[in-house]
Amino acid sequence: MPNPYLNYYAAVADRIVPFLRGRKVAVEQRFPGASGPVYRRHEGTSEERAWITIREPDDVVRWARQYAVAFHAHLKPEGPGCWFVLDIDSRDLPTAMAQLATRHALDVLEAVGLEALVKFSGSDGFHLMWDMPDLRGLGGQSVWDLERGVVVAVAAEVERRLADDPAAAPARQAAGSGKRLIATSSQDAANKAVLLFDEHILKPNVNARVPYSIHAASGLVAVPLDRAGLEHFDERMAAPEVVAAATGVAELPRNDLAAVKRALTAWSRGGPSGS
Repeated sequence: MPNPYLNYYAAVADRIVPFLRGRKVAVEQRFPGASGPVYRRHEGTSEERAWITIREPDDVVRWARQYAVAFHAHLKPEGPGCWFVLDIDSRDLPTAMAQLATRHALDVLEAVGLEALVKFSGSDGFHLMWDMPDLRGLGGQSVWDLERGVVVAVAAEVERRLADDPAAAPARQAAGSGKRLIATSSQDAANKAVLLFDEHILKPNVNARVPYSIHAASGLVAVPLDRAGLEHFDERMAAPEVVAAATGVAELPRNDLAAVKRALTAWSRGGPSGS
């Protein structure tokens, strides 16, 4: 039995390759009859085995023929630069609450001049992503500390906006009177009923499901969304057959390190939040 997603990956191979090329890749495979996916990071099984790399669309199709379901890439490539990913998870709330928070987060970023690619996570949340191509100027700070600082700052800005947004009433009701609507740690067991802006996924050797990858559990695509797509999103837009038939190619925006630092300074001083 062939991989049920083989035709999908053949259709989107040229769109997904730019998010995989030049990075260590992890592949989730689901073999016929298996109870769950296998998470694979290396070619072969010897002690000298190499990390999986994807260079061309044919590489994607080759892995799809080997029952690849999902593709993940390291945030930090071998060379300079690093991706930023803000993971906004609805957890026990309706996905619509993560959708609302993502809209506010996008406004917060745009108000300080930062561009982000929006994508559905493939399950019950959304991601905001960009590339920082040159990390010179970090000084003694690690890129992960910088990126976690962005997550915490954006979460604080969105928290303020949600407090005044009538559409956030379900989140406020679930959280309880006077309680925060956003947690930034997945380990915060006391706040499972609130949204998660996860700062702890930002660390060395971490990888993320790339745009156009399928989510192994849901069977839905981590589909990139424009502003209108985010506003009117429903899960039918993430069906593999719908994404495969769509036109247009998503590109990852670039924000230089100086721009990100300026944004952090503006937020710390109570600057623009897009409200």
